[in-house]
Amino acid sequence: MTSHHESGTEAYASNQRMEQLKLCFKRMMDAPDHRIILFGGDLNMRERELREIGNIPSGICDLWIETGKQKECTYTWDMSINTNNYFPNENNRPRARFDRLYFRKSLKNDIKFQPIYFEVKGLEIIPSIQRYCSDHWAIQACFNI
Repeated sequence: MTSHHESGTEAYASNQRMEQLKLCFKRMMDAPDHRIILFGGDLNMRERELREIGNIPSGICDLWIETGKQKECTYTWDMSINTNNYFPNENNRPRARFDRLYFRKSLKNDIKFQPIYFEVKGLEIIPSIQRYCSDHWAIQACFNI
């Protein structure tokens, strides 16, 4: 599953994101036990919002955390590096982990997916336009099967 959740800093956007994430977690948990479930995208999620909805349900893992929280992958939206968006304060540019990948193992299937690595992509400026491909970094997880 993939999703792009509500963006914005106002209370309405925050409430929408929390409802959207709760629905996605419910769909992951309600999927048949023999299924392997991956869910991710630009969730625009703040850590406070995740705590407010009760954190990640048991049986679901955040692949960045599961694979060791590599420091270089901490921020998927990083205005200290990515200059696609204007921000007036050069010394205090915001950054966040808005993009997430979640995983639920199959409870009955013999096929085992073992998460081994998480990385961010798109860190290079496109030479012809002198911009990044997005204001967010792409996220990718690798598995042993």
